[in-house]
Amino acid sequence: MENESITAALRGPLATDPEYERFFSRRGGAIDLYKEPLYASVERFHAPYDPTSASEEDPLLYYGAVDGDLPNVSSAATESLRDAVIRFQQPHRNFLWERLSDLINKIASYDASSIAWEQLKDPVTLDEYHGLPLGLLEEIAHAAVAVQQILDALHSFLGRKPSTAFTLDPNYSFLYMLEACRSRSELRFYFSSLQLRLVRANKHILSYLQSIRTLYTGEEPSEYLSSVDSTISEVREVFGKEPPTKELYRLMARKDY
Repeated sequence: MENESITAALRGPLATDPEYERFFSRRGGAIDLYKEPLYASVERFHAPYDPTSASEEDPLLYYGAVDGDLPNVSSAATESLRDAVIRFQQPHRNFLWERLSDLINKIASYDASSIAWEQLKDPVTLDEYHGLPLGLLEEIAHAAVAVQQILDALHSFLGRKPSTAFTLDPNYSFLYMLEACRSRSELRFYFSSLQLRLVRANKHILSYLQSIRTLYTGEEPSEYLSSVDSTISEVREVFGKEPPTKELYRLMARKDY
């Protein structure tokens, strides 16, 4: 395996560099979340794998890695997969989850109709908005960003085409609306939509990881990729190209959504 310092240099700046801007620009700017690549989030929010530690088990060991490598897989692809596994399976340094699935299940359990939405006012225009309570916004934002980072890494590893791959929330349109939205009813719809799609995404990730384990260990998967396909290809190809409200109503109208 390549020297870690060389790998880090090839990857780009560390997560502590000031290059990465905060994910939210309004009141959500108080949330410790950034527009950064997967490896930077692993460095920031998790304990990256140290191959020099004799007591540390390789996160990819379960998926068939031998001495840190997967057969016929490049070092870069292996590192990306390892980061995805760490992000999904290891505890968050800000205590948001022990495993990402735990937070997704917690978010899915919330009743959107009983949430006390915050009423906001733009200090310049004095326009009124509604938004998620900051603590809940932190949870769903961290979950959504981590899920999409993991999905992107797994899609790349498995060679899935972006046009046919599951996307949680294109351009994070729904998520940004949860920070500040004019309509309270639309806010509930955006939140409910992300609840459903996070659960779907979790199933996709589990299925992808099981398929990777099968590929490199020979064990049969418990689920196949087709069993958790969330949207038919014709719909998926245009998803993310319409305004958030139109996207939401189109998705909610689908029987398989």
